[in-house]
Amino acid sequence: MEELKIQIELDPVNDKIIQFPGNTRKIKSDISNPMALVVGTDSNFRTVSTRELDRMLEALGDDGLAYSLCDDYMMVFSSKAIVYTEFGNYLVGSAVFMKTGRDSRIKELSDLDIKAIRTLFERSLVKLSCASVSFKAFPLEHDYGEAA
Repeated sequence: MEELKIQIELDPVNDKIIQFPGNTRKIKSDISNPMALVVGTDSNFRTVSTRELDRMLEALGDDGLAYSLCDDYMMVFSSKAIVYTEFGNYLVGSAVFMKTGRDSRIKELSDLDIKAIRTLFERSLVKLSCASVSFKAFPLEHDYGEAA
């Protein structure tokens, strides 16, 4: 029977699992708390794992923008989701929220964190309209400039 083999030589480029047992690549995790929360301007939300958070941040790439939501939380969203108006800039869509510590590391979210993020986000939503259609948007205090 094959066993799990891990190579660690303090070389982040090459250190990795070099052999999985049998035909499986499934790794069990004892982490039960989510690492991030995705909230939409339509008030829908869902939690995401570390793996999904990594995938989202990688997919956002250069289009991803970070915004601080109080001292404890950071939100990341696509620059393509910004609506520019004469009165300010707004996020319409969804953002992924993470809890950050004093050391700038991402921390697991507790149920209280999830409630706090949703409350902070939803209290900030404003109503906008276009062609007689109303929708909610999150006001962005920082001016990122007009999209090209």
